Order: sequence, then C-alpha cells, then structure tokens
Amino acid sequence: MKHTPFDFDTLAQLTVELPDSLKNLRYAGRYAEEAAEIDRLLAPDTHPDFEPVMKKRLELEKILADGLSRDYSLTWADMLALFQRNYPGFEEKDLFHMIDSGHADYLIGNGSMPSCIRFQDDAYANLTDCCEGYLWELTHPGETFSDGINTLRHENMAHMREHGRAAWRFTVTESVEPDEEHIREGKLFRAWLPFPALTPEQSGIELLSSNRPVTITDGPIRTAYAEYPVSAGGDNRLEITFRYTCAAVYHDLDPAAAVKGYPKEAAEYLGELEPHIVFTSYFKKLAEELAGDEQNPLVKARRIYDYVTSHVRYSFMRDYRFMDNIPMYAAVNGRGDCGVQALLFITLCRLCGIPARWQSGNAARPNSIGSHDWAQFYVAPWGWLPCDPSYGGGMRRAGDNEGWSWYCGNLDPYRMIACTEFQRQLDPAKTFFRLDPYDNQSGEAEYEDERLDPADVIRRKRIVESERAD
Repeated sequence: MKHTPFDFDTLAQLTVELPDSLKNLRYAGRYAEEAAEIDRLLAPDTHPDFEPVMKKRLELEKILADGLSRDYSLTWADMLALFQRNYPGFEEKDLFHMIDSGHADYLIGNGSMPSCIRFQDDAYANLTDCCEGYLWELTHPGETFSDGINTLRHENMAHMREHGRAAWRFTVTESVEPDEEHIREGKLFRAWLPFPALTPEQSGIELLSSNRPVTITDGPIRTAYAEYPVSAGGDNRLEITFRYTCAAVYHDLDPAAAVKGYPKEAAEYLGELEPHIVFTSYFKKLAEELAGDEQNPLVKARRIYDYVTSHVRYSFMRDYRFMDNIPMYAAVNGRGDCGVQALLFITLCRLCGIPARWQSGNAARPNSIGSHDWAQFYVAPWGWLPCDPSYGGGMRRAGDNEGWSWYCGNLDPYRMIACTEFQRQLDPAKTFFRLDPYDNQSGEAEYEDERLDPADVIRRKRIVESERAD
C-alpha cells in the first residue's frame, strides 16, 4: 500500500459502512487481521465485481488499519512504569483518573482490563503536558499549581481592551527530513512545510532563508514546497526561516447589536463536508435543543460554545487520519483536542444557520510553538469572529469565567495561521496518503514513488525570536 497513489476525494468514503467482518476485527483492535481480511475481500476470486465505492473504502481502511497496528505499541504496564519512574507516589488509580477525566487517547485490544489498553508512543509526553497541574500537585502535597500560560492570556486580554488590538512578531524555523532508516539513495524527496497564510490577521510575511529553493503557494493550505534527491550521509533537510506579524482585534460583543443574515461568500460555510462535517440525525437534534426558539445568531453561537466547552474535556488525540467522524467522536466520548472541539463547534453552528469555518497552524507563544486549531463564525455587523473552544474550555474548568467568555468572539495574537480551510488538497497535490489528510501544521513529505508515515520523517519547529508589534 505504500506504493499505491491515493485519490484525495476518497476521504469522503469514510462515511461508507464497513462489512461486519471488518468492523468486528477493527473494534477488537486486531488490525493486522483486518488488513488481511481486506486483501481477501478485494481478491478478484472473492468479489470479482466489487462496486467501486466499496473498493475505495476498503483500500482506505487498509491504510488506516496498517497505521493503527503500528502506532499503538505502548501497553498499560509500560505507561504505568513511565509515570512511576518519574512521579514518586504515582499509583494505578492516578492513571485511571487521567483516563476517566477524558485526557487520554487509547485503544482496547485483546485481553482483560486494563492490561488490554494500548497507547500511542507519544502518549506519555502528551499526558504529562495535558495533566501538568494534576501531576505537579500530586508530587507537591498541599501546594497549588499556577498556570503561567493563563497569566499570559490575561495580560493580553487587558492589553486588547485598553488598546483595541494586540500584535506579536515571530521569527520561526521549521524543518522536515526522512529519518535515517528511510533514506533512499538518489530518490526524489517531496516536502511541504507550513507557511504563514495571507489573512487579515497576518502581515509582514517574509521568507528569511531556505537551505533549498522553495515555492510558496497561496492556497487555503499555504506551504513552502521543495523536491530534491536524498543521499546517505548527506544533509537531507528542508529547512526554512520566516518572519510574520499576527494581530488580534478586540470585539466588544453585545447580543443586542447582532444582526441576522450574512453575505453570499459566507454562505458556502453552511453546508456539509464529508466525511466529518455531516448533518446526522444526532447532530440535527442536538442543534435543535441548543438553539431552541432563539433567533439571535450571537446568542446561538454562544450556546453552542458553552455546550462544547462544558461537554468536551481536552485530550490529546490519535491522528485524525484514524477517525471516521471527528466531531461525532467529541460528542459521544466527551473528549477531544483543539481540532476535534473546533469541528464540533463548526458542525453545530452550520446546522443552526451560522456560517462557520476552520483555521489552524500553530500556537506561537513568545518562547514556544506547537500545533493548534480553532474556528471562526460569522455574525453581522462584526463579520468573522474567532472561537477557540479548547482554550476557553480549559479556562472554564479552571474556574476562570472571564477567560471562558473571551475565547468566544476574541482571540490572542499568539498564533501562526497556515490553513484557512479544512480538508483541502495541497499545492502541488501529494501523490500518496498524507500524514494529515485535513490540514498541515508540522509538514508533509513523501518520496516520488512511496508513501511515508509520521514515524518515517523528522519534523521540527522552533521560535527564533518574538516581540510585541503593536
């Protein structure tokens, strides 16, 4: 499958129901057997006239089964040992607490609970980040954890209220390369690194340096693209450094000032986008319950935001390529990361007649940078307003009502926007299945004749310099 080109439009086939034999194997965590069963079903002597839609669905499922079989290799005992080695006093009940609190992504395979639970290789690092406060207080009895990030956010809120806006200038270095085990001598390596998008929020965008010739694209997923042959023992990186300024404008939102209606160009963000933004009967009923008889679009958007931020707890997630319906996962499981929460908000807004769309890239704080997603929704007379349910939900759970309200209609300037649409093709198009089929926050790569998986490439990004730019 690593040498089979992938049709980007096939993603929509995730809505197609799988045969029972595959569902049973998938839900039992028996992914290698699922892949073998797919091969059997696709064999000409099994189904010589397999309909094209199901054939595409099974080919896509095999890619997912292959990835899941390799990505979840950390056992329950492995995870428990890691925590006990680094956090004195950590007990099995604490790991259960992290799971029950909705902060852990995991799969359940064969065997008895909890030994049958498996985690991704990076789950330990993600959990220590997500549960930083809990772990700190566990190892500092009687003391209270202080979140410096929320302090920074409140400083920004005060600044924006006083000055009407805030802006930061960032210099960022990014790189991508094949890891040592996947260097194929003389083969053409293709790479797409995220690059600041042309949006009202971002200005002063400059490519400062690149170790190879790159093409900057201007599509909804903006990238710096390069292709070049690799060599054993050589420098196989694509590395760029760029500068940009991100600004956030303060909105003093009064529901009484909200106006119904939206321009024609906003109406395109009211529809479905299979396989994830889908108006299921469940979502239709949920949207009806949230909206009730309310007609004010700002009030409806706030009700949806309140639902998402109170219902969904933040959790690092499996790769989105492994999920059949991202917003439904959040609604049913009550957990999800920034993008999962943003897609749930977008889906429900659209069902309530409020145009809503995707933004993503990075949270670029003064001294750190990491992948992040959020949303925008349209309400006149303000136009496109930002919404970050994951930040807002975290502040709500911390008892910070001011911060909770802020992130429905206001944002911060600590961002790097690279993607302004969800589920759009790269430019130039990628030949094989993407590391992330839906956006591009850390970089994409492939060989001219072979797919590369996330574990096959090394991707890095760092803040070189940052300063206030008001």
